[in-house]
Amino acid sequence: MDQLNCSTVRGSLWDYMAGALADGERRSIAMHLSVCRECEAHQGEVRSVRTGLRHLPVKRVPPVLGTKLQVLASRERSRQLVRRDFKSWATEQASRAKLFFDNLLKPFAVPAAGGILASFLCFGVIVDTLHVVPDWQDDIPLGLFTEIRIDELSPFCFNGRDVMVQLTVDSTGRVTDYDLPQGKGSPEDLQEIGNLVFYSTFSPATRFGRPVSSKRYFFIRHISIKG
Repeated sequence: MDQLNCSTVRGSLWDYMAGALADGERRSIAMHLSVCRECEAHQGEVRSVRTGLRHLPVKRVPPVLGTKLQVLASRERSRQLVRRDFKSWATEQASRAKLFFDNLLKPFAVPAAGGILASFLCFGVIVDTLHVVPDWQDDIPLGLFTEIRIDELSPFCFNGRDVMVQLTVDSTGRVTDYDLPQGKGSPEDLQEIGNLVFYSTFSPATRFGRPVSSKRYFFIRHISIKG
């Protein structure tokens, strides 16, 4: 720095006062200040400002800010390391994926484990009450299906022709309806059939041992006895 002007010297005064310049530059600036009164006055202002800054209270860095700066520095260093080669980049991506799945599954893992444990405990408490001892002492073996049976015939008789009757018997053994599949008879025949049917007793049909409503055909036949 052989030739210096006032602008260059004034721009370097802060470094000059702080002792941050090389020896050659310091000598050139000192020589310029010895002959330039304006730059020397500006040096006095810089010296006054520096003195005032030294007497200011030291502002401590908050711990939170220090932590944030460390995190930013760590992230920047990680980015620089990742950009070096493909292997570092692949390792970083795998680490991020693992962290993502861990953060995604952890909120569900604890409730799910608690629910399963509670289910096992509740089942262990009530499992003893679910045991049923069957009592087969008074059990009667039954078939899968039985038809309607006539227990007792009505004292009324039917004097008409031979006829086939379809009876509907409910689960209690009562006749709820009857029909003549071969055609309708006379009113007298229907009345006699009704008296014969409704005053007879029947056993209902069964399904797996339970009485059910069912239909069955009965043939009413006359037998003539001559003597």
